Formats: sequence, structure tokens, C-alpha cells
Amino acid sequence: MKKLGPLIPLLMLMVLLSGCSGSPSVLTAGYDRVGGKSPSPNAEKAKAQAAAAERSWEHEIKSRAQRYPEKRFSNPSRDELLGDLRALAQQNNFDLVSVRLLGPRQLAPKIVVRTKHYLDLAHAAPAILRQIDPRKAVPQDSQGWEYEGFYFEAQDEHDIPFLIVFNFERGPSPGGGQWARSELLYPYSHG
Repeated sequence: MKKLGPLIPLLMLMVLLSGCSGSPSVLTAGYDRVGGKSPSPNAEKAKAQAAAAERSWEHEIKSRAQRYPEKRFSNPSRDELLGDLRALAQQNNFDLVSVRLLGPRQLAPKIVVRTKHYLDLAHAAPAILRQIDPRKAVPQDSQGWEYEGFYFEAQDEHDIPFLIVFNFERGPSPGGGQWARSELLYPYSHG
């Protein structure tokens, strides 16, 4: 037992930290701003902000499909996408809520997942998205994407969104963005 003595504080810390990833406090931790901290949105506001982001993304991919019809994307098959999502769901402790393939011109996946492991999913999101929304190695960021648009939303166990990442790649000035219910849940650095 003497040999385990120094390890006990470390083990306790590991248990505490692993429990924090699904703690509701990360949903309400707020945002770091220049003037100080600002609060996280409540459940109602989070749903409204997520719905606004979703509408904006859908408008963007539809209008770009009309304005720039000539660009082509390789579009992996639905089965390939679903297979990747199922494997990633097992590896990252999330459930698939919905997978829709919108077709403004070609495919634009819209994926919603659910988890109790908020922080773990936020940290894993960049790797998850690299696998399901791959980009070929080409010089310009605006090239090499396999889909003309992509929308990924993560919800908590109460169906309240806590993380959104989206992009739109058709046209001369592609873009995208992210939204999170607190600073801790942003998957990418931001300014």
C-alpha cells in the first residue's frame, strides 16, 4: 500500500478531470471577451442561435448553387459517410440523431449528433470533421473539398445544441464558421 500512496492524488485528479468533460458547467461557463466574461445562452437562446446558424448555412449553400453551378465536388457515397459516422460515434461516445444529404447542386451533408461528453466531443471535433469532411492536399484552402457544404451540430442529452461547425465551398470566396454554448466548447481557435 505504501507504493500506491504517491499515486492516490494523481488518480483522484484523473477521475475528477474525466468527470468534467460531461459536466453541465461547461455548457454555462460563458465566453471570454475583451471586456470580461459574458454568459452562455440559456437553453431557449441556444436553440434559437443554432436555428439561425442552420438557416444561414442553408441559405448560403442554396444561393451559391444558383450563382456558381459550374464547380464540381467528388462527393463520397452516402454509405461511406454513414460507415465513417458509425465508427466515429463508437470511438467518440456520441449517438447519430440525423444525417441529411441536402442537394443544392451536389451533396451537402447536415449531421446532428447527441452526447453527454461535451468537452470530449468538442476536442475531438476537428479530427472527426477531417474524416467525414475530407480535403485533398492542395495549395489553396478553397480547393480540394469533397462536399460543397457541410453542417455538423452536437446536442446535449436534452436536445439542446452546444456546438456547430459549418462550411460552404462553392464559389470564389468559400467560408464557414463555428458556434458553441461556451468558450470551452469551441473546437477551433477563434478571435
